[in-house]
Amino acid sequence: MRLVLAAAFALATATPALAAPADPASIGCVAQKLDAAVKAQLAADVERNLGTPGQRPHYDPAVTRGLNDATTACANERGWSGASATASGVYALAEVGMPIAKRVVRDRGFDPAALDQQFAALPDEVRRKPLSPKATQDLIRAAVTDEAQQTRANAELLAQYFAFLNTLEYASADFSR
Repeated sequence: MRLVLAAAFALATATPALAAPADPASIGCVAQKLDAAVKAQLAADVERNLGTPGQRPHYDPAVTRGLNDATTACANERGWSGASATASGVYALAEVGMPIAKRVVRDRGFDPAALDQQFAALPDEVRRKPLSPKATQDLIRAAVTDEAQQTRANAELLAQYFAFLNTLEYASADFSR
């Protein structure tokens, strides 16, 4: 996700400086503009990233281009600020990837609804900015109570899952500022 953040930052410098405040209801514009091929590649990348513990998540250049193109189109159509454009691109990545992440954690024996509730129980000020390593670690410890599931691979999987949830929260908050 950080690679996409860097690309979205580059886009932010190309958007109008005196943009109108972003309408929170419009944050889904980027995901709606992604074509089927980009969404399919993004889904494949998310699945691969979640299935390869110990490796930093990365996305195909077609995904980055697609997100940048959709973000640029939405920012131009809606007059978003650079910060709002950046947040919307990051939000789209998490929004499109979240159903895959839910399926993968379910397939590994975890209950996505319980994980979502656990994350939602965090204070707003924690959820609305990138999670600290300690907050992530605390979430993982609380989620993995079965000793047989206490593996590095599961910890990494859950860290990525909580990163998706967190990205939806903090990107949404950043979008509206």
